[in-house]
Amino acid sequence: MNHLIEIRDMYKIYAIGDEPVHALDGVSLSIDEGEFVAIMGSSGSGKSTMLNILGCLDVPTKGSYLLDGTQVAERSASELAHIRNRKLGFVFQNFNLLPRTTAIENVELPDLYMGRLSVRERHKRAKMLLERVGLKGREYHTPSQLSGGQQQRVAIARALMNNPPVLFADEPTGNLDTKSSVEIMNLFTELSNEGITIVMVTHEDDIAAYAKRHIVMRDGKVMRDDLEDGGVRKTQAEVSKLVKEALS
Repeated sequence: MNHLIEIRDMYKIYAIGDEPVHALDGVSLSIDEGEFVAIMGSSGSGKSTMLNILGCLDVPTKGSYLLDGTQVAERSASELAHIRNRKLGFVFQNFNLLPRTTAIENVELPDLYMGRLSVRERHKRAKMLLERVGLKGREYHTPSQLSGGQQQRVAIARALMNNPPVLFADEPTGNLDTKSSVEIMNLFTELSNEGITIVMVTHEDDIAAYAKRHIVMRDGKVMRDDLEDGGVRKTQAEVSKLVKEALS
């Protein structure tokens, strides 16, 4: 079977003084198209390092990484940037929107770098995506004129601009209130149901419960991967129990 994401024996080692620190310590896993995966763990567990490497924002010290059948572990910075623009979308905790730029201009940015669409086509797609995430009528608002939840919706629309097969989310509800968090996670669920692969880092059990697969990390290793549970969505209580058992 060809996996969308496949990593084997992956290490990320930093030198802190004379001591090597294994942020990732021989990790192997695969993710198939359409999966909704939550990567969990305490601070320093390796989950953010994992996301950065999967998202081609960083490179491993050693190990294999196949993304949609392409080996990316030893690519140059420019090659990784090209892969990110073509195949990956990103949603961050702090939204990372340009503050003096309208919502629709923020959404258009990924295609400005790629240049695949005409100006008219780019504008049309950005407007369609903003409507898709529930922001019809807000296209020309700047981030300061939008709530946190609305800003995150703009960020999701931007991440979808180049129609990537994979969406990476790094603590996507970390700066949102409960109501906005639920709305954003319901949107992720809809996107997952449409076939988009979502890989999300979170430390919140209630947010992780929206995913159908949970990977728990500690000290750079995968302590639990509930892939064998059949991808059935868990309750928050079940996710909490899974994490506690993995880290006990």
